[in-house]
Amino acid sequence: MNTNEAKEKLLLYRERIDDADPRFQEALAQVRRDPELAEWLREQMNCYDAIRSKLREVEPRSDLAEKIVRNQPIPFRRDWTQMLKLAAAIILSAGITAVAMTLWQRDGHRLMQGREIVAKGEVLDLTCYVAYNWSGPKHASCAMDCIKSGLPVGIKTEDGKVYLLTGKEAHVNDELADYAAKIVTVRGKKTARDGFAQIQVEEIRKF
Repeated sequence: MNTNEAKEKLLLYRERIDDADPRFQEALAQVRRDPELAEWLREQMNCYDAIRSKLREVEPRSDLAEKIVRNQPIPFRRDWTQMLKLAAAIILSAGITAVAMTLWQRDGHRLMQGREIVAKGEVLDLTCYVAYNWSGPKHASCAMDCIKSGLPVGIKTEDGKVYLLTGKEAHVNDELADYAAKIVTVRGKKTARDGFAQIQVEEIRKF
């Protein structure tokens, strides 16, 4: 297993909860051999801890679960593990959106002072990405619907980093929905607040 393969596995890893899970053992062994991967995993865990902390402060919209399930129906023979993942993603999406809006309203001037970066990568529907690790062309239609409906949109760069994409206006979702699961380049201010990595989008370059 190489570093990129380990990262793909560890995106779903939960510290302490999954330590004994055999599905993660090979990836965790790679972490012990690779200092850079170990640092990446520490950043991921810090981010997840911050998200969990913020979610305790957020109450999701009453219609959010219905909207997500309508876009991605659950088969009659239910896999309860997958349903729990979907429920977690619903809460996470509400939390990310609410926190991003709160940070923009409260600290807009500080966000604008972030470091400018250019990031190239795949446009993600963060809800399904967090719940199922779904991405790529096979998920494009569902991702497009979720992004159009206002759920969080992100970008996964070529080095495996994932950023929440935000903007001063609501047009970010509208502009990116048709490019779900496709490669774009965005330019904007990179900021990190309470563990959330985000790009305040100023320009979208579509290819």
